[in-house]
Amino acid sequence: SGQVNLGNLRLQQGRAEEAIAAFERAIALDKSFAGAYLNLADAWRQLGREPKSEKVLRRGLAVMPRDADLHHAFGLLLTRKGDQAAALNEFVEATRLAPDNARYAYVRAIAVDSAGKREQALALLRSADKRHPNDLDILGALLSMSREVGDRQAALGYAKQLVELLPGNSGLGRLIAELEAR
Repeated sequence: SGQVNLGNLRLQQGRAEEAIAAFERAIALDKSFAGAYLNLADAWRQLGREPKSEKVLRRGLAVMPRDADLHHAFGLLLTRKGDQAAALNEFVEATRLAPDNARYAYVRAIAVDSAGKREQALALLRSADKRHPNDLDILGALLSMSREVGDRQAALGYAKQLVELLPGNSGLGRLIAELEAR
């Protein structure tokens, strides 16, 4: 972890080559340290070198095929590449391996929605909301999708939940008034 911390410091300092070397040293010291692969892949991504980022993530997954963080990061990379179907498979695997991670559940549902499966996405979000009550991303997506499908009552319920979590949010107040007026 010391090499990863050094790599992150060097990256913040704009010393990318030194950062990459530190991340590689971390991997050499511990091939099963997912954080080293994730940070190295992210460094390559920040430098606009997606093919190198992909190789790093594939390398990590070869060593740790059951690491949810690596599957999630790989899914994001595949999304950036435009391979939505493969990305969705990675998001499904990430949520299977880490069912308690609210972010992974949210991203999976958004990917399903992007694939044109709105009802399935809503079902995934409702399930995620039960496991992760009060998650702002999940509630926001539920609110948005419910409005888009015309389910005013559900949208109103999610808006009221959100306003409890974000008191003073005037946009939510206006939205609730609008939904109640219809």
